[in-house]
Amino acid sequence: MSSDSATTPPPVRTDRVRVIALMAKKDDISDADFYKYWHEVHGPLFANLEITKKNLLKYEQAFSSQHHYNHAFDAGILAIGAATTSTFKGMAVFEAESYEKIFQVIGSDEYSSVVGPADEANFMDRSKTVFMPGTLISFINKN
Repeated sequence: MSSDSATTPPPVRTDRVRVIALMAKKDDISDADFYKYWHEVHGPLFANLEITKKNLLKYEQAFSSQHHYNHAFDAGILAIGAATTSTFKGMAVFEAESYEKIFQVIGSDEYSSVVGPADEANFMDRSKTVFMPGTLISFINKN
């Protein structure tokens, strides 16, 4: 087997880490209200915290709303034998130089007092939200 660059895997990135949160909405609000609150209220509050601006390299929201997503996607995923994430309404993406930097954000007094559990309770169900850490390996990166 040849060991040319086409078959050599890229290195693990050491300059950043990523955490993805699969967002679960509260049962007593509509999808539209969840997206509106997360996008228009919670997102800006979180992004404008001093600790967030200091520690995060990236914060993104990805919605799985009817506007950007349809049941044909679920059908296609199920057709290849994979499971869907239909119980989640979106993803939050956090990137930083280390997990410690992310924990400094979510463990800070500023986070707790401005956007912590009290604000999250307005739109999401924290007990059903799933957080997944990830070390990055970029096979394709067209930034």
